[in-house]
Amino acid sequence: MSVLTVKFAVYGALVGGDENKSAAVDVSAALQALIDSNQGIVNINNDNMGGDPAYGDVKHFAAIVALGDNDKRYFACQEGQTIDFFHVQAG
Repeated sequence: MSVLTVKFAVYGALVGGDENKSAAVDVSAALQALIDSNQGIVNINNDNMGGDPAYGDVKHFAAIVALGDNDKRYFACQEGQTIDFFHVQAG
């Protein structure tokens, strides 16, 4: 299996839906650890992402993950969804 490397990952929300109040955290290290320990299958939630950056608001997740040396893949989802980083179809 090829190696996945997290280039960037963020988890958060617009507080109260206000476009001027962002509450987001860099979760790159947490995502890398989860990918490495769960064969690339990760549920995106407050526990796995290290906490709740915007209590009471629906969180969103985005990441850039490289498969091998050059194949960058882009991911996005809402909290509570699961991503299989190895087997997703490249767009």
